[in-house]
Amino acid sequence: MPPITLTTGAQRQNAATLAAALGLAEAHAAELLDLTVLVTADPADPTALALASDVIELLGRTVREVTREMPASPISAELVIGEASGRTAAKHIFVQVDAHGATMSQDRPTSALPCAPTRRLLCAWIACYACAVLLDSAIDADLPFNLPSPFKLPFAVLGLDLEALDQPVDIGHAYLAGAGAIGNGLLWAGRHLELRGRLEIADDDQVDSGNLNRQVWFHEADIEAGKAERLAHHAQPFFPHLTLVPRPSRLQALQERSDGSWLPRLIVAVDSRRARRALQNEFPGEVFDASTTDIREVVVHYHRQPTDYACLSCIYAPDPVEFSREVHISEHLGVSVEEVRSERVTAAAATRIHARFPHLDVGRLVGLAYDSLFRSLCGEGTLKAVTQREQTAPFAFVSCLAGVMLAIELVRRIGHSNSERDFNYWGISAWHPPLARRRRLRPRQAGCAFCSNPTLRAVNALLWRQK
Repeated sequence: MPPITLTTGAQRQNAATLAAALGLAEAHAAELLDLTVLVTADPADPTALALASDVIELLGRTVREVTREMPASPISAELVIGEASGRTAAKHIFVQVDAHGATMSQDRPTSALPCAPTRRLLCAWIACYACAVLLDSAIDADLPFNLPSPFKLPFAVLGLDLEALDQPVDIGHAYLAGAGAIGNGLLWAGRHLELRGRLEIADDDQVDSGNLNRQVWFHEADIEAGKAERLAHHAQPFFPHLTLVPRPSRLQALQERSDGSWLPRLIVAVDSRRARRALQNEFPGEVFDASTTDIREVVVHYHRQPTDYACLSCIYAPDPVEFSREVHISEHLGVSVEEVRSERVTAAAATRIHARFPHLDVGRLVGLAYDSLFRSLCGEGTLKAVTQREQTAPFAFVSCLAGVMLAIELVRRIGHSNSERDFNYWGISAWHPPLARRRRLRPRQAGCAFCSNPTLRAVNALLWRQK
């Protein structure tokens, strides 16, 4: 991938996210992220090098500089991997990887050893957590997450047959709804699997400056280009057996959409809870879904129809946080809450938004998602400081953790393995080792707009009844 350059918009997004987490002014948060981090790895250790590369890619979209070369600027923290020795007097995080998992600590192990040979997808998984541990150590503030020390990541907690990571995974003809942060993260992680089939990437949005803090395939040259097209373009060389098809459209507007069983496998990576509920109304046969709650949590959800358990509308039922967000967006943009709930900017709404923000082109506003527009304006610094957590975008390593977990679910559910499958929901934090006990088999939710409708249930059963 090209070298990482954090645009002003990306820096503002990161500052807003940290400001919300710490309850600080954005200017102060920006100062806290003005960090240089050194990564030290033995050049003869393939696992250490892979882990170093992933940490640099992810954390490099969060702080000013992450490098393996000795920088000229003062070093805030150093990540030391395997049997390598630290090169500075800065704060240290030591990472050890053995056959059973990874351990991170501020104390050097009594017997530092080379990293065990580790599957590349697992290196990406470890890297997401290493970024969290490293940021928590480097930043001159107390993040509200109480990270354990040592921080242990046992592979067994994934409930995954690790040998399945070496086998082809044929996803058939699948659709990816959303080419933003989680969609980027899925393909960032998925390049380490032998995925086969055809993946239609549906997204009608364009890359903007503020996306570059977390959408890891995109760079400055991609700004104002279509997300679906640029994601497919950048990722395709890494997928010799998977055809990536960019579809610059909302999933609901695709030409092949019909009243029949046109959507057998859907991977959900859209921004909002409301958008996820809308996708359930497309009657997907099988759903792989991941979402983030700012920087705090990743949620992974799976279901296959017909099911007596939770659907997307159950998992993402309307809640007060969603309502608060919609009110916040409507007040800032000068439109009604009902218009925000319609998800897309109409011509009439575009005129009112333009009156408040004259630098915006009315024609280009029409059809934009309100969530995307709002985040773009936050990235520009056009809006007032965002202080509510639910308004902020995640750091890159949080979004990519969601992508890694989606890739793992593809292996778990489609690959030939003995992996654990007796759950449909898993809440995971990037700031704490995942807990197997948090896996749940979520039931249908009483009053769900989809599951509680007998007509929709009947149509769903007809479309996806077991042969």
